[in-house]
Amino acid sequence: MSEKTTESNEAKATKLKAAGKKAEAQKAERRARTVKGSHLLETLEARARAAGLNVETQSGYLKVTGPTKGPRIYIAKKGGKVFLNGFTVTAPAILTISEEDAKQRHMGRVKAELDFNASDDAVLAAYDLAVAQVASPPPAAETAKSAENTE
Repeated sequence: MSEKTTESNEAKATKLKAAGKKAEAQKAERRARTVKGSHLLETLEARARAAGLNVETQSGYLKVTGPTKGPRIYIAKKGGKVFLNGFTVTAPAILTISEEDAKQRHMGRVKAELDFNASDDAVLAAYDLAVAQVASPPPAAETAKSAENTE
């Protein structure tokens, strides 16, 4: 192969990489326009980390756990869905899910989800309440109950 052909191929490879990056940016912009709440993903993750919670990356979700086993928050990586597992909070931007509905939708112990149809401020306020709930230790009555069950 001549030097000219090698340079040409390298230039083509650079262009393809740049085009791929541009395509990813375009996909992210399109998702931000079509998936409600996708623009809040980084903020949600940062607030969970700032509260000292563990954030694990799973296939399609970020799993937010606290110091105790039990309540968890699942954040969809593509945005638009945040589920409260094992607990719920009272806020305007929270949609409660009945046990029956959760069972039909194969959602396990999910009790509520954030309503991204509400304003961003309302969603973030509700999320902050959920994060505080996950970060707090369980009430003394529950701790005593679990101690009795382990004996």
